Amino acid sequence: MKRRERSWMYDRLDGRNLKPDFLKGVGEFIEFCKEHPTCNDGDKIRCPCPLCDNRRFHDTETVRVHLYKKGFVRNYYQWICQGESLVESSRVQPNQYRDMVIDALGNNQEHLVNEEGNSVEEEPNDEAKKFIDLLKAAGDPLYEGSKLSVLEMASRIASLKCEFNLQHRCVDGFASLMNDAIPNNNQMGRTFNSTKKVLEGLELPHERIHTCPKGCLLFWKGDAQLDKCRVCGSDRYKKTAKGKLIPAKVLIYFPITPRLQRLYATKNISEDMTWHAKNPRVQNTFAHPSDSQAWKHLDTTFPNFASEPRNVRLG
Repeated sequence: MKRRERSWMYDRLDGRNLKPDFLKGVGEFIEFCKEHPTCNDGDKIRCPCPLCDNRRFHDTETVRVHLYKKGFVRNYYQWICQGESLVESSRVQPNQYRDMVIDALGNNQEHLVNEEGNSVEEEPNDEAKKFIDLLKAAGDPLYEGSKLSVLEMASRIASLKCEFNLQHRCVDGFASLMNDAIPNNNQMGRTFNSTKKVLEGLELPHERIHTCPKGCLLFWKGDAQLDKCRVCGSDRYKKTAKGKLIPAKVLIYFPITPRLQRLYATKNISEDMTWHAKNPRVQNTFAHPSDSQAWKHLDTTFPNFASEPRNVRLG
């Protein structure tokens, strides 16, 4: 297991001197980086010291000196920013949450891992940073010895909140309790907001639109400036206990294009979405919507559309 194999990473000093295992390990790290040039910036590699935090590129000797002086960034047992997460680590130990991240952002994964820039000090763009942070969260244990990663814990908390319609305060309370129950050197947040921050990079683009509490209309476009529903007269806002105005009801709109892109980026779902074109039909058996007369009529009417199995029919 990587954590045991690389315990040398956080056992740097013997008094004032660097330990031989650490010196040897840093050399192996440098060689690993050289063997994965697609994740480098020319002859420069990402530096995983606490100051650079894998966001800056330096020549190998500068990285070596940084690691000798400052050590490695916390909990960086899997060298994901140097390419390991996409190659070696995934072969050694399957990680469904890492796979989820790569599925969600997989169209640009090479670009995101290999951020090139003219300046060594250049920060990765926002999309790249989200990808790197998510991969790190998928690989980092919640605490030393934990079977759960930071990303898995955040995902499961968010899932439970939705499934049982839990209030923020309820989740905050349980998160705080669990934080006290596990070892102090953990990476679990004490609030639901801190949990959401871990998952930010996985969010689909969306738009929040205020609506009438009774569902009469959307406060949108020509009605965006109204404070009351022009159909039933209901107030757009309600007051909290502290007197703050908040929308009475909110609709969250997910544009169709990013949703379809995410579906086709997910291996299992993409296979299901093209099932109708790849699987044999059983005569006189209705096993799939593609067996219906409506589907067949559309195929006949729009042959060009039907010829591409990835085209989506919205019902």
